[in-house]
Amino acid sequence: MLPLFIFIASLIISRIAVGSGFRLGLVDYPDSRKQHRGAVPLTGGVAVFLTILFGTLFLDIPPYTMETLAIATAVFLVGVFDDIRHINPWARLAIQYGAGICLATFGGLAISNVGNLLAMGDIPLLALSVPLTALSVAGLSNAYNMIDGIDGLAASLIALPLLALYGLALQAAHPMASTLMLMLIPLAVFLLFNLGPNNRLLPKMFLGDGGSVTLGFLVTASLVYFSQGDDPLIRPVTALWLVTVPLMDMLATMLRRLKNGKKLMEADRWHLHHTLLDLGLGPRQTLVLIVAWGGLTAATGLALEAVPDYLSLACYFLLFIAHCVFAIVADRKLHAGDNLANAA
Repeated sequence: MLPLFIFIASLIISRIAVGSGFRLGLVDYPDSRKQHRGAVPLTGGVAVFLTILFGTLFLDIPPYTMETLAIATAVFLVGVFDDIRHINPWARLAIQYGAGICLATFGGLAISNVGNLLAMGDIPLLALSVPLTALSVAGLSNAYNMIDGIDGLAASLIALPLLALYGLALQAAHPMASTLMLMLIPLAVFLLFNLGPNNRLLPKMFLGDGGSVTLGFLVTASLVYFSQGDDPLIRPVTALWLVTVPLMDMLATMLRRLKNGKKLMEADRWHLHHTLLDLGLGPRQTLVLIVAWGGLTAATGLALEAVPDYLSLACYFLLFIAHCVFAIVADRKLHAGDNLANAA
């Protein structure tokens, strides 16, 4: 009954959020990079996070720590403000890094050990624990924000690691499985609105920065919570595999920007989904392909739990190199085609 109750509550909150977005002017308009039609409310993240708060406060579903929920609330408010006023990208990154510092100190969730990555035993981080946790929060929050470019993509890639952790938590009868469920159900409801028929019952809405950044923070907190401590569900290196696509997309995009002399934090059309669209795939085909790839890499990471950490990390680096090679080769082919078309 609890999942059904959360689902119904999320539907109601989401429908209210759509109308509120129009009334408050919290909407997104099409431009040179955005191909949607008309104004679309940026309140998907608002609906998801308010559902999480509702479940925590009224359904007694515990957060990882109450301090973590407080930090997430602050991140959410900054994200919504960014949707309204557009914060400078570097300032936003600094805020995300600050949220990571708060998570590792005030929130009580920090990466204290990264496992046996060098084949010489587990590596405790000691003084590096707080800065690495902060870097993880800033990196992953920014990665989800950057990949939020076509309908359903960011929300689906956010749901993937949460779904993998939820399956493992259920199998282990972990007491925090309900916390993961509380994040997954409103994400599923958001996808109904975002990918649905766009009618009076299920009008389209976008996740917005208030959603992608906040949920990036919560995914990072989840990965830290379940990969650290005395009885973790996953190893730290496996956490990388669960978020392969957004992380690799962000790093490969930044490498392409450096290669082409562009600003690192300047929005462009060099993300993986843009490349696939430019190669001729439709938006839904691109969504299915990237999410399937994300699911495959997550499954690979879980399968590699059977091998030493350093072998899993080596495979991850090889995959990253392959991803960068694909991005660069595709970029060259697309630019070569543009040059030929211009010459003609």
